[in-house]
Amino acid sequence: MTGWGALEAELAHWDAPPTMWWRDDDAQAASPALDRLIAQAERAGAPLHLGVIPEGLSDTLRDRLERAEDVWVLQHGLRHKNHEPKGLRPSEIGESRDLALQRADLAEGWAALQGMPRLLPVIAPPWNRIGAATARALPGWGYTLLTTHGPRAEQEAVPGLMRVNLHFDPIRWKGGAHFRGVEGTLKSLVAHLAYRRKNDRDEPTGLTTHHLQTDDATWAFQDALLDRLAGRVRWVRLADRMEGTWST
Repeated sequence: MTGWGALEAELAHWDAPPTMWWRDDDAQAASPALDRLIAQAERAGAPLHLGVIPEGLSDTLRDRLERAEDVWVLQHGLRHKNHEPKGLRPSEIGESRDLALQRADLAEGWAALQGMPRLLPVIAPPWNRIGAATARALPGWGYTLLTTHGPRAEQEAVPGLMRVNLHFDPIRWKGGAHFRGVEGTLKSLVAHLAYRRKNDRDEPTGLTTHHLQTDDATWAFQDALLDRLAGRVRWVRLADRMEGTWST
């Protein structure tokens, strides 16, 4: 069974609605695409977490989020710039860059985000990649949660640093951003729901989107997905996890 049928079959295995969470990346300014995204989340009753790029941040984003009720800001690096050498997968805070320079960048980014509504001490690394030494340093730099991609191996990335990851993306990036397709997207969603049902029910299944790169087919899929999930899942916010009020 594939596609929507596979999703329905998996949800039927759950005796209570599984938890999900939503993160969208690369926000810097207000835009019609951001308005559309927020409207989707509001219709679904889903808290929305925005990975915000601090460098080049526009006051229009702060003003727009002041008018939103359940949109949370996460730090998306500093400038979304790759610092890994040629031949390695891109990362802004990866294995190769000096740790002191990384700390300075993140501190600059965190300072730029001050005054943003509902700002959380969460690192959402560009490209979802972070060096092991950087992750170990994050608690000492004031961060309490790390979010990357894939089923997590543990509830804490390192002592004092919670981890809540992302698990499916309706955009395929190879060859330019375009809709991954119903089958491919739902395959990843169903796979994580099945995995956590047997292994880690505490971690909500994470939807990742990118409003600035979302084409018409992807917007339509997101609408259809949210309609299908209505009343079948429970959308959660990272702030509850960080405050110790998370419930599965």
